[in-house]
Amino acid sequence: MKGQKYLIIKNGTVITPEREIRDGVVIVHDGKIIDIGKQGVVEEPLNSEIVDAANSYISPGLIDIHVNGAMGADVTKVKSDTFSTMGHFFAKHGTTSYLGTAITSADRDFIKVLANARDYMSCGKIDGAELLGIHMEGPFLSHGQSGAHPRRFLSLPKPNHYRQFLEYNDVLKKMTLAPELEGSAQLVKDLKNRGIIAAAGHTDGIYSEMILAINEGISHGTHFFCNMSHFRRDQLKRVAGAVETLLYDDRISGEIIADGWHVGPELMNLLVKVKGVDQVCFVTDAMPAVGLPPGKHKIGDVDAIVENGIARLPDNSAYAGSVTTMEVCVRNGINQMGLSMSDALRMASLTPAEIIGVNDRKGSLEKGKDADITILDQDINIEKTIIRGKVNYTKVS
Repeated sequence: MKGQKYLIIKNGTVITPEREIRDGVVIVHDGKIIDIGKQGVVEEPLNSEIVDAANSYISPGLIDIHVNGAMGADVTKVKSDTFSTMGHFFAKHGTTSYLGTAITSADRDFIKVLANARDYMSCGKIDGAELLGIHMEGPFLSHGQSGAHPRRFLSLPKPNHYRQFLEYNDVLKKMTLAPELEGSAQLVKDLKNRGIIAAAGHTDGIYSEMILAINEGISHGTHFFCNMSHFRRDQLKRVAGAVETLLYDDRISGEIIADGWHVGPELMNLLVKVKGVDQVCFVTDAMPAVGLPPGKHKIGDVDAIVENGIARLPDNSAYAGSVTTMEVCVRNGINQMGLSMSDALRMASLTPAEIIGVNDRKGSLEKGKDADITILDQDINIEKTIIRGKVNYTKVS
């Protein structure tokens, strides 16, 4: 240990997957957690940098696997500073890594997003919260459940169309699609073969229409209850719609936009009751206006109005994403859903990491994992954000 600089985070309650450690300590070196435990039991290297948690919670960094932008930066209309702008904003709100979401747009826009993400991620620069990859939300979505997605770009999944996107499987980590569309089963099979998560969303299907694609490997439900069909009659018989199908199938994990507007607490609790906190994560689905004043904004090519804490289409027919942040989702999980602190934090850290397959290095405070750490007070206000062992954000008193 001589001559090497260590980071010690102490004097707080450490949240681990198994327990809460009061008077806990986390020891970090070279961007990794090398030890964790109770103060006085864990050996603390001399001449280390000390971060005093001041009786706050020492939590895993928050992970958002569905977010469209921030501070005017828009994944769908990516520019050279998009991911840097987003990363710095997210760090202020306790988020240490994320999937950038591009909504339905022209093919050239999707390709530009994927190419830019590849260039950005290959640099290995820690520029605020870490970009883990891209989530394509579209273009293979239902017209009847399109929400804020521009219908003119929606299409059926055909191999000669979607193969161009799969060439970016090093950065394309998740794709949302409507399982009932003709060709979806083959798309899901091809996604799975490339190691890309297939998620069901913006779907108007019923069980019999969706099950082929689900059997091919759909594993996740995008913003549960939002833009999904519910049970209806098929030749007089009442049958499961998309919501009931995805709820019923144990192979499907789910995500909740926990901004307090999209979904009521009863529905959020229903999803957790059916699937458990280890299969349900919080997401923001935040659009580019998050962090900006109310008014007229855009997400991709779509006009949106931000007012009273929500983002909506001008005709008031649908939400246009949200203007929330991950620590608000955690707070709502505790205050609106009645979750424990540890369960709410799990749904914002380890569960999303497991869903997208990065839990070998992220999502929990364990030896050998990335030192992505959020320090937050009893009211879920962010005090400090540490990313890969570096203090990236400190709240100004």
